[in-house]
Amino acid sequence: MTDKTQKIESAHAHRKDEHLSLAIWQWRNNRPFNDLRYLQLDRPILPNVAVKDVDTSVTLFGHRFQWPFYIEAMTGGSLRTGAINQKLSQIAKKYDLAMAVGSESIAIKEKETRKSFSIVREENPEGFIFANIGAGHSAQDAKEAIKIVDADALEIHVNAVQELSMNDGDRDFTKWQSNITQIIDQVSVPVIIKEVGFGMSQTAIETLSALQPAAINVAGSGGTDFGRIEERRNRTPLWQLFADGLDPEDDDSENDTDDPEMADVLTSNDYLGISTSDSLRFARQADTQTPIIANGGITNTPELFNALALGAKMAGVAGYFLFQLSKHQLGETIESWQKQLPLLYAMYGVKKSSQIAALKELNR
Repeated sequence: MTDKTQKIESAHAHRKDEHLSLAIWQWRNNRPFNDLRYLQLDRPILPNVAVKDVDTSVTLFGHRFQWPFYIEAMTGGSLRTGAINQKLSQIAKKYDLAMAVGSESIAIKEKETRKSFSIVREENPEGFIFANIGAGHSAQDAKEAIKIVDADALEIHVNAVQELSMNDGDRDFTKWQSNITQIIDQVSVPVIIKEVGFGMSQTAIETLSALQPAAINVAGSGGTDFGRIEERRNRTPLWQLFADGLDPEDDDSENDTDDPEMADVLTSNDYLGISTSDSLRFARQADTQTPIIANGGITNTPELFNALALGAKMAGVAGYFLFQLSKHQLGETIESWQKQLPLLYAMYGVKKSSQIAALKELNR
C-alpha cells in the first residue's frame, strides 16, 4: 500500500465506509418504510393518451432532464466509496440520469480524497452533476466543492439531527443561515437546500424559501435512517452522553440512562422525522414558488409518480439505488423504471411530467 493510499484512509474516510456499509445493511435487514405507496390518485377510466406521445422530461435550473428522477447523494471520500462513485457515474451516463455526489466536506479538508469525487466527472463528462456540502461550510468551501466535480448545481445539506446523533458531529448551528445566504449569493450554479431523511414542515420550507435557493429537497423519512446509522457508529450511545457529570456509582443515574429505547427516541427518524409524503403536502401548503424535489425511501415507479403528483418537480433516489448496486442490479432496475414510467403516465392520462401534479388525491 502506497503512502498516498494510507493517507486517504483517514478516520474521516473510515466514517464514510461505515456510513456506506450501515446504509446497505439497513436496507438489507430492516428495509425502511415509505408511505408514498398508500397515496391513491384519481385515475381516469378513459386516459385518452398514447404511450408514444408521452414525454417524461423535466425542465429545472434551465436544464432539460430526460427523466424525472436522478441518483441522489450517497458517498465519496475513501477508496471504497470512490469505486462506488465510479460505478454510479458509469450507470448515470449509460441511462442519461443526473447524479449527486455525497458530502464533499472530507475533500475540503483532505485533498488526497478528491479523486473519489472527481471520478464522477471523469466518467461522465457531459452529465449533470450535483456537488454537495454541509451548511456549516463557507462560500469558499462551496466553490471548492463545485470545482472538484465541475458541478452543474450544488446541494447544501441541512442535517442537524444527524450531526447531533454523532459523537463527533457539530454542536453549533449558529452560522448555518448566514453560510447558506452567502453561498447562494456567491456561487455561479443553482443551489438546492436539502434535508437528509428527516423531512420538512411548512414553516421549515417557508424559512428556506426565503433564502431564495433554486430548489428545496424535502428529503423525508421513510428511507435511509441516518440517526440509527450514527447510533450504531457511536462508541458511546448518544443517550449515554446525557449522563455526563452524574456519579457513575449513583444508583439513580443508572436508572435514568439505562434505557436502550432512549437512543431511538433521540436519533431515529421514526420519532423525529416527517415522512416524504407529508413533507410534500406541507410544501403545497407553504407560501412559496420554490421548486420542490422529493427524496426519502422511493423504491419503485408508483412511489416516484406519487411524489410527482404531490408536487415534486423531480425525485432523488439514494438508499434503494445503493442497495440495488450492492446486488449488482442497479442498471437493470433503472432500465425497468425507464420502461415503466411512460406506461404510468399513460395510465393516468398525462402526456407530460408537468401535468402529474394536477391529478387529484382520493379521500378515503
